Formats: sequence, structure tokens, C-alpha cells
Amino acid sequence: MTTITSTSQQASASFLDNLFGSGFIVVIICCTALLLSLSTTEGAYSQSPYFPHNQQSLSSNSQVKNATVKNGSSGQIGSSIMIEHKASVTNTPKVAILTFGDGWKSQFTNAKPILDKYGFKASFFVTCDRVGRPAKMTWQDLVTLYNEGHDIESKTMTAPILTNVSADQLNFEVGQSKRCLLDHGMNATVFASPHGKGSHNATVVNAISKYYDFAINGFSNLMFLHCDGWKIASPNQTDCRTYYDNGTLTYANRYVVREWSHNHQDVAYAHNNTKIFQIFVQAVNNQTAYNGNGTIDAIPIVAYHIIGKTTSSDGTDLALFAEEMKYLHDNGFKIIRVPDLGYDNKTKDLYIKRWG
Repeated sequence: MTTITSTSQQASASFLDNLFGSGFIVVIICCTALLLSLSTTEGAYSQSPYFPHNQQSLSSNSQVKNATVKNGSSGQIGSSIMIEHKASVTNTPKVAILTFGDGWKSQFTNAKPILDKYGFKASFFVTCDRVGRPAKMTWQDLVTLYNEGHDIESKTMTAPILTNVSADQLNFEVGQSKRCLLDHGMNATVFASPHGKGSHNATVVNAISKYYDFAINGFSNLMFLHCDGWKIASPNQTDCRTYYDNGTLTYANRYVVREWSHNHQDVAYAHNNTKIFQIFVQAVNNQTAYNGNGTIDAIPIVAYHIIGKTTSSDGTDLALFAEEMKYLHDNGFKIIRVPDLGYDNKTKDLYIKRWG
């Protein structure tokens, strides 16, 4: 195995934080706050709640057309994106990231034609030793996606729960999966931990940081580019540094990028397409409580697995997926990929470094 090295950070203790909730939560504030009883167990598809600083009406007519991005002095598109508006454009573009896990064949046969229809590019996370198996994509499928501008990234060699493996196996799962993709001409810079397990584990985070720039590693309704939006789960976090000054792991950082699990909704609402579509629309629009006046501070990262098989807990109905992609297109959402994000070592924040 070729060794790929960089300096990893060391932690003296793991940061323990509760993950509240397993579903989509609406909080109504009147004179007093009504707190719902929430589970503290982070399941495979649990969602961490967020509480907007202020509730804004959801808008479905944000435009990206006729808007250009003004770069800052560093030439980067920062998390505070200044939009030069033209004509009637007055709104901040809505942004979303689409991820597909585990390399299912249906992602190529069912999802890709719909993505192609709207010109969307997504991030696909692959478990190397499962490529070419029944119901999985082949290397030819993956190379086709890669050559067409989609993002092919790593999701271990054998898909174990990373918190349950030895140090040697952890390094193998994380490092060799990068080598495996590189051997097929695809340089993975993003990692995904199976079932989102490892976000609270410094050993896992350190292993990932040796090989990758980012990691999908945990769940939340939104990913905050300043990592400061989790007022219950992480009230003291103000930026995206990996460790606090005392050596404990932060709740969210570039190796703990949190996504919104579509499959959690598929299961929770028994594949009721009408209900799930309503929740999807709310989920992708909740960024408006944080983004505005040319500033993008929060992005929904929507995670899919099987497209078209509703008998599986990993499945999303094909008609529903098509309706969701049409909604994003018709309402002017800008779709970017995970590696289109960057990390500013000076400000310790995430930013959008390119628009797809």
C-alpha cells in the first residue's frame, strides 16, 4: 500500500456532545419555548436539530441566473459571498449539495439521467471492494460519472463501523480506499464514514485527516459554513476548527461535515411521497433563515442511497427523486459538490471555492 501522509492533529480527550433528535423539527417560539422530547442516540440516519436565529418566510423564487460572484481579495469565494445583482435579481442564490452513498447501480441507471436532465453534478461515495458486485456500480460506471464532472469519493474498503475496528484496520479502511480509487484514475479528497459513525471520535477524525481534505461524518438538517449554528448541540462553537484549545474535538469541522439523510424521512414516513416531498422542500429552504444579502452561511447536504427501491430502508422512490430534482431546478437552486467547499486556515471557516 502506498502511504499518503500529512500531519494529523492530536487530541487529549474526545469531545462528548449530545445529538438531539431523529427527524425534522419545527420550533415555535412565543412567550416561552416548547421543548420536544428528543432522543440522544445518533443512529444511522438521525438528524441533529438546529434552531434558526430568526424565522424567515420560505421563498421559492431565488435566482442564480444573471448573478455573478465577486471574489474577495484572496480570490476565494468565501462563506460571505457578495453577489453582484443584475436586472431583477435581488435574492441570494439557494445552494444545495447532493450525495449518493454506497455505489448502488440505481444511482447510475435511475438517478444519473435525472441529474443529467438538469445539469446537476453530485458527490458519489464508494466502498471499494463492493464495486462490481450485484446491484452495485462497476468501475466503468464510476469512471463515466467522474469524466462527466461528478465527484467520486471514498467510503472505506469494506464498510465497517470505524469506531469498532483496530488502529491498523482503521488506517487500512481510510488510507487504502484512497489508494484504490487513485489506482482507477480518481483522486478522492473527501471521505464518508459508514452510517455517520465517528464524528465524536478523535481517533477516527485523526485517521481521516491524514488522507483527506473533508469528511461527511454525521447528520444535521444544515451544514453551517462557520460551524456555529448548533445552539443546543454545540452552543460554544464559533468556527470550524477541528479541536478546541483544550484538545477536545469540536462538534462540526471539515472532518465532521454533517448531512441530511433522505432515507431517514423515507423510513419515518413509510415512503409517503407527498409527505416526504413537503419535508424535502422545507429542508432545502431552511437555509433562508441564515442566508441573505449576498451571504451564504448554511447549506443543506441531501444524502441519497438507492434510487427506485422503496422496499429497502436505503431506498427513495424514483418518482419522488425526480420531483425533488425538478423542484431544485425550477426554483433556481445552485447545486455544488462536496469538494467545491474549501477551508480557510486563517479564519477557520468553510467557504465555497467554486460553483461546481
